[in-house]
Amino acid sequence: MALYSTFFVCDPKAVPRGFPGWRLPLEKPVKREFVNPFTGTKCVVETREPEWPEDQPEETTFVAQVVAREGDYASYLESRLLPYVVSQPHWAAKGLTSVELDPLCGLVGVAGDLQPAMYAPPSLGSMLYQFPPGFPARMKSLDPSPLAKRWAQEMSRPEYTHSVSGERVCDDWTIQEALEVLQPLAHLAGRSVPGQEMYLLIEA
Repeated sequence: MALYSTFFVCDPKAVPRGFPGWRLPLEKPVKREFVNPFTGTKCVVETREPEWPEDQPEETTFVAQVVAREGDYASYLESRLLPYVVSQPHWAAKGLTSVELDPLCGLVGVAGDLQPAMYAPPSLGSMLYQFPPGFPARMKSLDPSPLAKRWAQEMSRPEYTHSVSGERVCDDWTIQEALEVLQPLAHLAGRSVPGQEMYLLIEA
């Protein structure tokens, strides 16, 4: 299953208006019990996800459609974006999650990790995250090349490339691979203005 990752910058106050039908995180985490589908065991987790009553129709902003694959892949990624996201400075990518981006935040020099910004109705399989405050301003002040080397080294550590049993599941990152993400991110950050923050929309 493809995982689409779209980065954009905007004023945080405008985000709820851009995602009607989605919900803000709860102010405080709550404990919820769920059954692990792989083991059948019951688990308790803390989450800020709002509840979605089963008997309440889900209001969505997405309309299922078939998109013709014409032209390059970047054009295809652009063609499937939400109108609100298209209206903001953005970059459409694929396969990037908080697993790769949380370490980047520390290397850029901002405190904290990506945090949930808006929850989509469960049927959509989507999520909106916000980067730590100040990420765009910090990102635009850095040279991507030395940062790429440090990020590639970080993402080549065993905790990212091996399973808990010690089996290798991912190749080491190269500096070029890191640059292919950092250069468009730096360009996007450079388009931000004071008061804007960076967001990541993940869609399955």
